[in-house]
Amino acid sequence: TAARVMSLARGGQTLLTPEARQALGQTGFQLESHGHWMVKGVADPIELFEVADQGLRLTPPPDSDKVYRVVRQADWWLPVKEIPSNLPFQGTSFIGRERELSETKLLLKKARLVTLLGMGGLGKTRLSLQIAAETLHEYPDGAWFLDLAPLREPGLVVSEAAQVLDTREEPDRPLLQTVCAYLKTRRVLLIIDNCEHLIKACADLAHAVLKAAPNVRIVASSREALHVPGEHTYPILPLPVPQRGDGIEALSKSPAVRLFVERAQQQKPNFSLTEREAPAVAELVARLEGIPLALELAAARVRSMSVVDINTRLKDRYKLLTGGARVLQERQQTLRALVDWSFELLTESEQTVLARLGVFAGGFALAAAEEVCGLEPIDSLDVVDLLQSLVEKSLVMLDESGDASRYRMLETIRDYALEKLELGGTRATIAERHCQFFFGLAKEIRNGLEGPDQAEWVQRAETDLDNLRRAISLALSDEADAFIAVKFCVALQNFWLLRGYASEGRNTVKAALALPAVQGSEMAQSHALYVGASLAESQSNYTEAQRMLETCLDLRRRMGNPVDIATTLSTLSLVRLHSGDQDSASAAEYEALALFRQVGHPIGEAVGLIHLGQFEIHAGRYEEANKLLEQALALARNIKHLEAEAVCELALGEAAFENGDQPRAQVRFTRSLAVCEGAGDKRGHATATWWLGRLDLQRGHLDQAQARLQEALRSFHAFEMHIEMLSCLEDHADLAGQRGAVSLGVRLAAATSAMRTRLGLARSPRAEQRWNLRKETLTKALADTANVTSWAEGSEWDLESTMRSAMAAY
Repeated sequence: TAARVMSLARGGQTLLTPEARQALGQTGFQLESHGHWMVKGVADPIELFEVADQGLRLTPPPDSDKVYRVVRQADWWLPVKEIPSNLPFQGTSFIGRERELSETKLLLKKARLVTLLGMGGLGKTRLSLQIAAETLHEYPDGAWFLDLAPLREPGLVVSEAAQVLDTREEPDRPLLQTVCAYLKTRRVLLIIDNCEHLIKACADLAHAVLKAAPNVRIVASSREALHVPGEHTYPILPLPVPQRGDGIEALSKSPAVRLFVERAQQQKPNFSLTEREAPAVAELVARLEGIPLALELAAARVRSMSVVDINTRLKDRYKLLTGGARVLQERQQTLRALVDWSFELLTESEQTVLARLGVFAGGFALAAAEEVCGLEPIDSLDVVDLLQSLVEKSLVMLDESGDASRYRMLETIRDYALEKLELGGTRATIAERHCQFFFGLAKEIRNGLEGPDQAEWVQRAETDLDNLRRAISLALSDEADAFIAVKFCVALQNFWLLRGYASEGRNTVKAALALPAVQGSEMAQSHALYVGASLAESQSNYTEAQRMLETCLDLRRRMGNPVDIATTLSTLSLVRLHSGDQDSASAAEYEALALFRQVGHPIGEAVGLIHLGQFEIHAGRYEEANKLLEQALALARNIKHLEAEAVCELALGEAAFENGDQPRAQVRFTRSLAVCEGAGDKRGHATATWWLGRLDLQRGHLDQAQARLQEALRSFHAFEMHIEMLSCLEDHADLAGQRGAVSLGVRLAAATSAMRTRLGLARSPRAEQRWNLRKETLTKALADTANVTSWAEGSEWDLESTMRSAMAAY
C-alpha cells in the first residue's frame, strides 16, 4: 500500500493513509482529504489525505494505472474519471484565485446555492469551472455547465437545462417539472453561468431545483444575486495588485502579476519578469486594477509592444478612478476604458468587422462571418484576414475541433460590439443579413435531414442553434418580414422533432401565429398550423394536434391546393387513429389518397396506402393490410423512395408478426432494417431493430432480444417517440420476467401502465389482449404481498428511473 501511495504522489507532496493520518495526531500543518482511491492489490478503497504547510493549495494527484480515485454510488464505487460532465476544457492554467477557490469549495459544503457576484471580466466563469473540476468526485451523477450567455429569451433557460441534462420533454407536463423529477434522486453539481440578463428565469429554475432535489448543488455566476431562499453570495473582486515599491520577489507572488506574465508568455515565449521589466509590469497591473480580462487583453499586446509602450499609451486615454461607494462603477468604467482603448487601436476595417460580429450568438463559422460582415466598406474576401487579426489581439477567440474551426467572443466584448454597431446606425441592416444567412442554413438543414448525411446536418444545426434562435427572434420582431418566421418553422420542423426541441418549436409556432401579418395570410397560417400540429403529435398531444389540423384543413380547402389538402388529411388520419376514431381516420386517408392519385403525386399515394395498411393492422385485418401494403411497396420501389419502402417492409413484417407468421416477419423486418441503413434513416432503423427484438423475445432468444430492445429503447428515448418507447418498455417487462427478474418485470409493467394512463396512449385491441396476458403471467409469479409492493413501487417511477432499470443488466 505504501508503495502504491508513494507512486501516486507528486514531487514534494506528502500523502497519508488513514492509519498514518491517525498516527500523526494533532498538528499545526494543513490537512485535507483527497477522497477514496482504488489501489491495485487492495480489496477496498482507501481514503488518502495530504499534509502541507498552511496557505498552500492542496490538489489531488492524477490517476495512475495502479491507483485511481473513486466515489461511492449506491452499493458500488465509481471511478471519478467516469463521472459524466460537459465541463469545457480549460486550455490555460488556473492562476490567482486560490483563496476564492478554497473558500467557495468550503461554502458549497454547507450551502446548496452559491452565487459568484461581480462585474464582467473578473473570472467568475473560470472559477466556477475550477470548483467543478476539483469537486467532481462529490457528484457521482455529474457536473453540468449551463452557459446562458447566448440566450436572450427567458423561456429558453429551462429548455437549455433540459438539453444539457439530456432530459426529454413529456406531454402535458411542464418541462421544469420534468427537469426537477430527473434531478430528484441525483447527486449533481449545476454550474449556471451568466445569469444577469435572465435573472428571473434563473431564479425560478434554481428555486425549483433546490426544493425538488436535495442532493443537487448549484454554483451560479451573475452581476446580481438571484434572491432565492438559501442562496449564499460570494463576491468576486479584482485580483490583488502589488504595493508601490515591491521588489521582484514580492511581484512574482502577486496573483495579478503572475496572471499577466503567464498570459504574456503565451504570446511571447521568451517574456519574463526581470529586474528591468518589473517596474513597468507593476505599473501596468496597478493601472488595470487586477481585472483578469484587462490583464489578458494587455498581455496580447506584448507580441508587438514592450510593457513600457503599453503603459505610455494607457497614460493618455486611461485614467484610474477612485472613491468610496463608487468603486464597483469605477471598475466597470475601467474595463470599459480598456475595451475602448483596444478598440481604438484597431484599424477602421477591424473596428467595422468587430462591431458587426456582435450580432452572432454562441460562436460562428468563417462562412457566416464573411456573408454577414462582407458589406461595404468591407469586402467579404478580406473578412478572413481581419478575423485573424482580431484573434491575435484577443478580441475574438478561435476554437478548433478536428477539421472544423469556429470563432467566438466574450460577452463583454460582444455587448460592446453591439453598442458600436448601434451607434453606427447599421445594426438593423447587419441583423437582417444575419437572419437571411441562417434562414438559408435552415433550408439546407431541412434538405440535409432527408438524405443519407442526416447525422452531419443534425450536428450542423446543433452547432449553430443559438444563431438560429437569434435569427428566429428577429423574424418574430417588427424589424423583419413576418413570413420568414413561418418559413423558419417549416424548415426546422424535422430538426425540432429529431432532437427533442418540440416544445421550443411549438412556442415558436405560437409566436408566429400571433403576428398580425401571419393572421392576415391564410397561406402562412396553414403552414404554421401544420408544423405545430406535427410537433404536438410527436409529443402525443393528439387533442391539440387534431384542433390545429382541422383549422389547417379548413384554410387549405379554401385555398384549393390539392397536395396541401391531401397532406393535411393524411396527417390528420393518424391523429384520429391515435385518438380512437378509426372510421374517421380511414375516411380522411381515403380522401387524401384520391387527391394524391388525381394530381399524380406518387409519394403521397404510397404514404396513403401505408397508412391504410397500418389501420387494417390496428383492427386485426391482416389480409386486407397485406394487399394495401404490397401496393404501396410496389409504388415505393418504382419511384425509388427509400423511406416509404422501409416503412412498407416494416408494416408487412408487423402484419406477419401479429398473424403468427414468424419466418415472414423476420424477412420483412430484416429488409426494412437494411433499407434504413442504406438511406441513413435512424428513426426507421430504431423501429426495425425493435421489431426484430420483439421477434427474438417471442422465440426465446433472450440475449439477442435484450441487446436489440435496449438499442431501440435508447433511440426511442432520444427521438421522443413516446408510443414506441412505452411499448418497448413493456417488452422489457416481459423480458425481465422471462429472465427470472420477476419483481423488476412487475415494476416495469406498473411504471409503463401508469405512464400510458397519464399520457392517454391506448393500445390496439390485439396489443391490449397480449399485454393483459403478459401482466397476468408476471403477477402470478410473485406472492401477493411482493406483487402489491412491487407494483406500487413501479407506479411511482418516473421515465428516467424506468429507463435506467430497463437498461440495467438482469
